[in-house]
Amino acid sequence: MSHLEIELKLSVRPEAIKRIREKIISFPYTHFSLHKLSNIYFETVDHQLRRWDMGLRIRGCDGRYEMTIKTAGKVMGGLHQRPEYNIEIHKPEINLLAFPAEIWPKDTDVNRLQSQLTTLFYTDFSREKWIVTYLGSEIEIVLDQGSIYAGARKKPIMEIELELKRGTLIELLALAKEFVNIEGLRLANKSKAERGYSLIQTSDHVDTELLLPPSNWFTMPIEQGLSQLLVYWQCYEECWLENQLQAKQNLSHLLVIIEEFLVHYAHSVPHFIQTLPLKEITILSMATDIQPEILCYSANWLRCKLAFTQWHTALTLA
Repeated sequence: MSHLEIELKLSVRPEAIKRIREKIISFPYTHFSLHKLSNIYFETVDHQLRRWDMGLRIRGCDGRYEMTIKTAGKVMGGLHQRPEYNIEIHKPEINLLAFPAEIWPKDTDVNRLQSQLTTLFYTDFSREKWIVTYLGSEIEIVLDQGSIYAGARKKPIMEIELELKRGTLIELLALAKEFVNIEGLRLANKSKAERGYSLIQTSDHVDTELLLPPSNWFTMPIEQGLSQLLVYWQCYEECWLENQLQAKQNLSHLLVIIEEFLVHYAHSVPHFIQTLPLKEITILSMATDIQPEILCYSANWLRCKLAFTQWHTALTLA
């Protein structure tokens, strides 16, 4: 009924799909036929679930339904770790009392909360799935293609997810690194639900001038400083892709800070970080004519971000 979902999410450009499929089938795998999935997301008018960092949906597939709630977790460099609770249901109707009582904040009136729920947005997409055996781990890879809808607005869904079913997080990241030579992939921080919320907001604008990189990273433990730098990297990247003001300049500045970070902690930097093309992507980020879709979906960009995510994971697991 419940488990800790650990997955790596990558946004995909259409031209990369053929090479992704070729890479997947180069490993021992089981392939599952294509399915159409519909998801309805629920929320209160005042976004109470969002404030609790929860997401509630009903998924339909081939006449069967599943109610899912995801609770507070953490996301770092496209790596998502969140507890989730899944319950099979006979029809697409919410029943919050079916979830364990302990997932709710203290003194929550669950019946009242349910009475306040309304449909917020929905998704329709096709899913192709493989179960891959990699080293000692079993990893589910899904390719999702479709759209998110909120009223008259919509956003495309084009992504792959690598979810750890059995094995280690290190091997999940190692499998992800097998894809770094494919142009057109990018580590994605936002879930489908988060992207759906952005559709219903009156404005997607974020003033990135207010989100300055941390200036005291050198006084922090190395894993904490690295964590903060990764959070800002993801934020500036996504803001630049959304054409938000100042994001490109902030991102270039941050990449310079990351280079300084590596010099400061030179004695602790693993070899796979030392050999990254970080200088190359930093220079490219400063070019006046560079487009975010070109740089942020490049193989070198993915190689760098994924390696830093792997380094951070190794430090936090140590």
